[in-house]
Formats: sequence, structure tokens, C-alpha cells
Amino acid sequence: MTKIDIKIMQKFLDNITLQIDNAKNNIEINTIIENLVQSMTDSQKSSLWIYDEQKAILLREREESQLRELSVQTKKGLLYSCFATKKAFLCNNLSTHEDFDETIDNPDKINIKSKIMIPLIDDDKFLGILTAYSSYDSMDDFSNDDLEMMQAISPYVINAIFSMKANNIKTQKPEFERRSTDTIKKLKDIEESRDNTHSAQEILDYTSNIVHDIRTPANGLFGFLELLEEQLEHPRLKKYIHHAKESASLINDLTTSILDGVSRKREMQKSKVEKVNSSKFFADIAEIFSANMYKKQINYNIYIDTSLPKEVSLEGIKIKRIIMNLISNAYKFTPTNSSIEFSVRYKAKDKRIHIFIKDTGIGIRKDKQEQIFEAFKQAEEDTGLNYGGTGLGLAICAGYVKELGGKLSIDSTPNKGSTFYFDIPLELDDETPKFNTINNSDIEIAVLMSPENKITANNIARYLVKMGIGKANITAITNLNMLRTNTSHIISFENKFDDATKKYIEEKSLKALVVEENLLSLEIKQEGILLISEYGYYADSLYSFVDIKNLPRVLIVDDDKISVTLIKTILEDELCEISIAYDGETGLEMLKSAASYNRPYKIAFVDNYMPGITGHEVLEKFRNFEKENKLSPVKAISISGESQSDKDIKKLFDIYVSKPFNLKDILSIYHNITYTD
Repeated sequence: MTKIDIKIMQKFLDNITLQIDNAKNNIEINTIIENLVQSMTDSQKSSLWIYDEQKAILLREREESQLRELSVQTKKGLLYSCFATKKAFLCNNLSTHEDFDETIDNPDKINIKSKIMIPLIDDDKFLGILTAYSSYDSMDDFSNDDLEMMQAISPYVINAIFSMKANNIKTQKPEFERRSTDTIKKLKDIEESRDNTHSAQEILDYTSNIVHDIRTPANGLFGFLELLEEQLEHPRLKKYIHHAKESASLINDLTTSILDGVSRKREMQKSKVEKVNSSKFFADIAEIFSANMYKKQINYNIYIDTSLPKEVSLEGIKIKRIIMNLISNAYKFTPTNSSIEFSVRYKAKDKRIHIFIKDTGIGIRKDKQEQIFEAFKQAEEDTGLNYGGTGLGLAICAGYVKELGGKLSIDSTPNKGSTFYFDIPLELDDETPKFNTINNSDIEIAVLMSPENKITANNIARYLVKMGIGKANITAITNLNMLRTNTSHIISFENKFDDATKKYIEEKSLKALVVEENLLSLEIKQEGILLISEYGYYADSLYSFVDIKNLPRVLIVDDDKISVTLIKTILEDELCEISIAYDGETGLEMLKSAASYNRPYKIAFVDNYMPGITGHEVLEKFRNFEKENKLSPVKAISISGESQSDKDIKKLFDIYVSKPFNLKDILSIYHNITYTD
């Protein structure tokens, strides 16, 4: 990689600044920026796309004879994906990518091979996209160094966009100087990072070859899983594929960590504190093992404290490695028909979390328990032969736990099992828990089960009690004759969910939830019955099941799967019921059907540009339906990326959201609607 001489780079950028100052028009500024990108990345072509929010287009300031505008309403191509997700993208085999669109992603009609795209964002406002691309004539692939370089000069490019928009480059001088300083600082960081890893190059030469061999099949696995995910509509199958993708993605994170780990300073830079959705963060890790636990017929219970704050700050990569290693060990050393529990408890007074993984496996002798935390040590001589592994995992875990401010400990008895546990402090901005306490003495829950369901039933009861349901309001029964007369809710395990149970639930209008014991064995078609898997995290579903309030129902109507996924991801932790329609006709039917069954949608996110009937036609027909049936109006949010000038159309929507979506905007709209009503 080419060494960055900061002094020379400073002079180079000063010269670019002078050129921009003397530019006659926006086309000249655009040419200067594109030449800058090409020189920094050795690319053959570059494009600076500026976002025009009013027209919902991406614009290049080029000669009229060249392609200058692209509408984001086409919802095609990798360029649109960058726009919609606001994420950088690097691909060295562009034409084979499933989302590649020749007309969008190859605007200059070259024999395209590779492309880098980075979103340009200032103060959370999307300004445009910077690209670099090359043809098959170029022998070199783009690297992460090229991506870092483009991100380093992005402040400089953003300033050029402001100059072009202002159409008065002379007034932008102070701002230009600030952003030039930002760019130089980023370049210094890149060079410092490179210097730190250079001293370990001899070690990396051998390691990188092995790591590359690991990353290649992992990338292939991730690609195939994404392809499979696109073809499936079954929500639960998609969920399991999501967990498989998490595993493939983590392989890449870990192999990257191997390379970065040679330099301690680089590793510390990589391992950053991040704010995460607490329950989702831990559940995603734990559920990676669900399929394996089922296959081995291990009773697997996931418990994440409902009093845990909704958002916490922690070092995500380290904690993932710790938990995955510990659960993997428990799985390895626990025989069939035994049990494993993963538990996260919150110690509010100390602002710490207590995590433990408890198994009923082979256990470890007292005199061997300390040495298992040493690298390449195992409890017994034949452990590696019988169970596999090197004895390195626990040493890594112990080291990371210590760095996080805790100590990894063990309680174990031979032939009875082991519990690995640790406490670590949390950084909290807000201690508001995800679940509000349910105060309703009228809720009476019956758990229809068999003796073999006892462990899972106890875990379900533990969640319910923590949520506010009294122990006396939860009863275990083995047949319907044991039901109390005032039962309002019934939880039935799969082995008890027969035709008689289904009929009884329907006749008595009971709220019902079914616990699936065999993965993907059930498909509930009966209206109003929830389904959970005993091998997954189910606190959200339990809360939805017993909460006395009707959880808000949200409908997303859009033919663009990227937009749908983004909104769904933003709202998935808001304890709402989300439905999806990919065309206007289906969306209209779902709105009418929900209202007819007295389960109306509270919020509808509707795109205006869809095949068949448009979004405003959907709203127009449904508004008439609401008036005819004297219904409370659904809150309609336009997600078309532009505000309508037509007053009649504008009246149909309550709120307009611009694209690309801003997480804060979507959440703010949702909270304002649901919390103020």
C-alpha cells in the first residue's frame, strides 16, 4: 500500500481548494472532485451524485450529453441500495451481484468490474453518493484501503456539494477550511493505523493466507443465505436464515479480529463501545445455536431480564465472542436430552449485568477448574480427542471479561454440569426498561403441558412473573378439564395442541399461545393465536400475549423490499405488530380486513409509486371505507420521498417522510402517534 505523506497531501488538497475557488461553474467543480477520487483510489471512473430531495433524484453536474439524472423512485440497482440504507459498499465482481442493474450502476457504459460507493452525510442529512469504479482492463481490485481513503476525503467532497448548491463558492471559504482539516485528520489516522500493523507484517503474511481461506467460504455462505432469504416469504424461516447470516457475518468479524489482533493498538481501536438494543443483541447471539440445540435434543432456555434497560452501551464484538464461546462449550460437553440455560440478569443498583451459561453436561473436577482458563489447557487429557477443541476459547473469554471489568468464574460438579458466569458494568444513558410492568389481576393464565415440558414451562412462568403476572394467576394443567372458569389466556405446548384444544379456544374466545417443540413443525392459521418456539427468545411474544393494551398494529405498503426491511428493522423492537403488503391492492384489502375483524391498523406506511393502484389511490379508497363504517382514521405516513403539491392527495396522508429514511424520524413519528393517543 502506498504510504501517505501528510505534508504532500496537505499541499495537494490546498491546490484542489484553489482550483475549486477558481472554478467557473458546478461542472468544473464536479470534474475536480471526480479527478481527486480517481487519483486517490487509482480508479478509472468516478461519479459524484448529489441528492435533490424535492425531485427525488440523484444528479451529476456534467455536460448535457452525458447521463445526469437518476430517479430514486425506480428502486433498482446497488446505487439505490446505498441511497436507501445509507451504507458504504465495495464489490470487485459487480456484474455477478444480484442487485446490479446495468443502467443504474454503470452510467458511463464501461466494461465494469469493481465499484465503491459511499453515502455523503452531514449532520444526519443525506447529501449524495460518491463512487469510484473500474473496468476489467484494470488488474487491481479495490481494497478496504481504497474505501477508507474515500471516506477520509468525504468531508472535502461534502463541502464541494455545499459550494455547488450555494452556487457561490467564494462564500464557503471558512467551511472549506474546517472540512479540509477533517480530511487531513482522517488521513493521519489511516497512516497511523497502517504504521501500527506494518511491524507485524511477517506474522501476518502466513496468518492472512489461512484467514483468507476461512473468509472465502464464509462470504459464499453469506451470499447463498441472502439469496435464499430473498426467495422465502415464511417469516419464521427467514428468522432462522437471519441467525445463520449472523453466524457467517461473525466469522468475518472474527477473522478480521485475528489480523487486527497482531497489533494491540489496532485491536483496541476496532473494539469500540456501541449502543445496542439490549434484548435483541443478546437474543441474536443466543438464537444462533437454536437449530443445533434442537438437532441434539437439548432443552435450551434463553432468559433475558425484562428489567434490563432497552438500550445499553457495551463492547459488542468482545461480548459476542465471550457468549458464543461459552454456549458453544456448553453445547459440546452436554449430552442429548439434557439442558442448557443462557441467562442475562440486570443488577440495577450496581448498573451491571450478570451473565451465566448453565449446562447439565460432563462437569469439571475441582482441581482442574483453574487451569481451564489458561491457553491450550483442557480439563482432561482426552477432552480434545473426545470432544474436539484446543482449550484456547476459555482463555480468550477470561481475557476479554477481565478487559470489560469483570472476572470469568465457574461452578462445576463432575457428571452434573457446569455454570460459567461473570458480571460487567454497563454504560447507560437511559435506564428505562423495555417492558412496562403489567398490572391486571384479571389475567388468569393456564399452561397446558406434559411433564417433559416442565423446564420450558418454568422459564415461561419466570418471564410472566417478572412482567407483573402474579404466581397465583398462572396454573399448570395436563388437560382441558382442569381449566379454571375464569381463565382468560391459555398457553398450550405442541403435544397438547390437538383439534379438541383448537375447538375449545375458539368456542371460549380465549387468548391463546402455542409453544412449538419441533422446529418449523407448526403453522397456525387460526386468527389471533400466537406461536413461539421453545428454542428461541420469546419474551416479546409473551408480553404481546398478556399485555392488557392492544399493541399497535403497523402496516407497511411498498413494493420496494429494501424500504420495507429498513422500516421493519427500525420498528421491530417497539412491541408492535407489523404486517407487510408489496402492492396497493393487497394493502387496501389488508386495511379493510383488519378493520372488519375489529383489529384495525393504527399506522400505515404507504409508498405512492407502486404497480397497480398507487398509494394515494389506496388511501382514497380506504378513507371512504372509514367514513362509511364510522371508523377511527388510520394514521397514514407517505414514504415516497417527496411531498405532494396536489392538495386533495396531501389531505389523505398525515405525515410525509423523506428518503433515505432516518431512524430518528421513523421512531419519532411512531412514538408521537402511539404515545399521545
